[in-house]
Amino acid sequence: MKSKRMFSLDVVDTDSFLDMPVTSQALYFHLGMRADDDGFVSFPKKIVKTSGCNIDDLNVLISKGFLIPFSSGVVIITDWRINNYLRPDRYKETRYIAEKKKLTERNGKYELITDGIPDGIPNSFQRDTQIRLDKNKKEKNIYIVEQSPTEYPFKEIIEYLNQRTGKKFKDSSKATQRHIKAKFDEGFSLEDFKRVIDWKSSEWIGTEMEKYLRPETLFGTKFEGYLNAAPAAAVQETEVLEEEQPQIDLWSE
Repeated sequence: MKSKRMFSLDVVDTDSFLDMPVTSQALYFHLGMRADDDGFVSFPKKIVKTSGCNIDDLNVLISKGFLIPFSSGVVIITDWRINNYLRPDRYKETRYIAEKKKLTERNGKYELITDGIPDGIPNSFQRDTQIRLDKNKKEKNIYIVEQSPTEYPFKEIIEYLNQRTGKKFKDSSKATQRHIKAKFDEGFSLEDFKRVIDWKSSEWIGTEMEKYLRPETLFGTKFEGYLNAAPAAAVQETEVLEEEQPQIDLWSE
């Protein structure tokens, strides 16, 4: 993957682009810098976190048609061919061949071959727009993502917690699901949950703090603090992600 990318004014100097929040615009550039040579971005939620944006900015880009999402979790930049051209001798085809087969290209823009939202694209990327009023009483679009509870790994997380702690929490608990859902919506991953469980279990089991090894404590407001306090040693999947998605300076050559 090249470390230098281009952005066309035909895309970023349009009303549709400039009407978006500046954080959504910034996220578009971050995603563009980390896309492969076909325009696919492997870990959009990770880039949301590292760029200081939020999941709503990703939703806006999808809702406005600047990104196309897939069930695998990857997204593709719709106007990639308008923004970028690579010489054949420098081009490296994407590894997301299955996703690429679902696309066609028209006038430099990617389009899904099927109408509407095809099979395989998750509910988490379906679009719903509400009109609200900001403080100045001006209308603005707020893009909201709805995600089905079945798409959150409630069972896997709670089974892992019970295995590490010897407890018998239920993944069907509404309060537990609410805590897990909130953290996933903020961009945290399954491995983040496991890392917090591992860290606090090793720290609290056998102490008077053991009673706090419960979902409402581990996955509550201190979740990010627990995650950042965990030892630097990362799980194998996290190490792979770091190798495949290096941090690239926006101005690097």
